[in-house]
Amino acid sequence: MGTRGVTPEECRFLKVRMYKNNIKIYDVLFHSVGDIQLFLRTDPDRNREVFQSYTSELESERTAGVPLEQAIDYCLGGYEEKFDQFLQLGQQLENVNKRFVAQKRTETTFVGQRPNVPAYIAGAPKNMYRTVRSEEKKQINVFMNVTYRLNTTPEQIQHRGIISLNMIRMLEQNGYIVNFRLFECCAVHNEVFLCEVVLKKPGENLNPRLCYYPMCGKSFLRRVLARIKESMPFEENWQLGYGNMLPEQLIKKLVGIGEDDIYIGSPEELHIAGKNIYQDADAFLKKLNLSDRIVIPTYGE
Repeated sequence: MGTRGVTPEECRFLKVRMYKNNIKIYDVLFHSVGDIQLFLRTDPDRNREVFQSYTSELESERTAGVPLEQAIDYCLGGYEEKFDQFLQLGQQLENVNKRFVAQKRTETTFVGQRPNVPAYIAGAPKNMYRTVRSEEKKQINVFMNVTYRLNTTPEQIQHRGIISLNMIRMLEQNGYIVNFRLFECCAVHNEVFLCEVVLKKPGENLNPRLCYYPMCGKSFLRRVLARIKESMPFEENWQLGYGNMLPEQLIKKLVGIGEDDIYIGSPEELHIAGKNIYQDADAFLKKLNLSDRIVIPTYGE
């Protein structure tokens, strides 16, 4: 059994790469939440030379949620804490969205969904109606930084998740194809841990149940991601704190988030207070400044 954790040769999800100024990035990419469960179910070797004790197991349930084994099981469903409320609040925002969906236009063509009766009677060759979107679909990348401050409330975390999924639906309703990823990016000295999880591939339907646990479950952050870190072949002392948060601009460079991509930061960065979902949605969308891409609803009115 190894004492330095897994290697890229042993773990198909891991790549180790060098960035400028001798920064070493431990880059872990999971193409689904199920991949995380698959990886952790193999009980990957821990880096015992760096981690003398394991936060993923020893942290209290009050701080980190359910025990590690249950936290791993939640990756493929079963996390129900306040999920009904999550769906209900999301539906409230969705009801507002319907007034702001990009309108489709109707054109007269040779082949379509329904007949243009006057044109048919007149003998016009184009005698069918076809409904089309006004613009071609474009792909857009959405990245959510899963980390947040210790004093962030569960309501702030939940509201961020609700509004994020609402925004994705709104983008899709306005003709965008969305690629949605969640990530953690932190560092100790010149080592960076970057873990990305694909929550929605372009062309896939959005599944709120699969997104809910990674976005809102504290045991995902405190136990699942901690257990992944414990298996990394780090050389620096990650035992203390399990990594430090990085500035937003550096995070964007390390993750590869471009100017046209959407970055979702912490609830505090997005001015989410966790009290009124409509006010939080307004603050969120104002912060992201999406008005040049879609018509932005005003939820607080």
